[in-house]
Amino acid sequence: MDHRRVRRPEVVSTVVQERETEEDEEKRRMRIRERRLLLGEEEELLPHEEAEAEDESEYETESEDEQQLYITTMAKPALFVPKPQRVTIAERGRLEEWGRRLEELAKKRLEGRRVETRQIVVEEIRKEGQADKMTLNDDEDGVDTDDELNEAEEYELWKHREIARIKRARDGEPEIKKMSISNKEYELTKLDPLARRPKKRQRRFLQKYYHKGSFFQEDADDTRDFSAPTGEDKMDKSILPKVMQVKNFGRSGRTKWTHLVNEDTSYRNTPCIFASVAC
Repeated sequence: MDHRRVRRPEVVSTVVQERETEEDEEKRRMRIRERRLLLGEEEELLPHEEAEAEDESEYETESEDEQQLYITTMAKPALFVPKPQRVTIAERGRLEEWGRRLEELAKKRLEGRRVETRQIVVEEIRKEGQADKMTLNDDEDGVDTDDELNEAEEYELWKHREIARIKRARDGEPEIKKMSISNKEYELTKLDPLARRPKKRQRRFLQKYYHKGSFFQEDADDTRDFSAPTGEDKMDKSILPKVMQVKNFGRSGRTKWTHLVNEDTSYRNTPCIFASVAC
């Protein structure tokens, strides 16, 4: 015989729990009605079924809001703020009032400056007008109208001035001619660029020629005269005997020619020319 007991599930009555639930629901409904009365809502009550459905939805919403507030409060713990740093509602209102007063004061100052500037401009314009009137009056008072008082004296002064002018013009005629000639030469040199070149110096007899160079120079650094004689060229070789009137006289590299003007370069007496003509 099996002594083990088989325990069957017992059915517990839930009448007490249902009664507590109904009481809670009734209390919750009373709170909702009181809240509506406090808020001043004067609406007609809906049917009983719709009111119950609405109460249930409001209850669920309130419970969700309470849970969200609880989670937010637990997630962000409150920080301690010292009393001097706390900003109350009264303090905030006082600060806003102070800011509005500052803005009004700034606007009043700006408007006062504009009015003052306008007054200064009007005053300056008025002063300038008075100064112009005074200047005009002074000019009218200072006009000399006594030209006909000393006609004889004025005529003599004019005659002396006219004679002096004629003398200056007569004495300055040569200078004027020189200036006109120089101006003409300047105009000619502008038209002909070759006329602006300096004239070449006449070289001596058998003088050696030195070229200054073939490179372009806008502003020559060396301004010496390269055509001037140097060394032996300073001596006048035209007074020497004819045999000595050659370049490099007495040296092995001397030439028998003096210059092309003194030599005949036509080759007319050359035998080759006559032979070719005979052929």
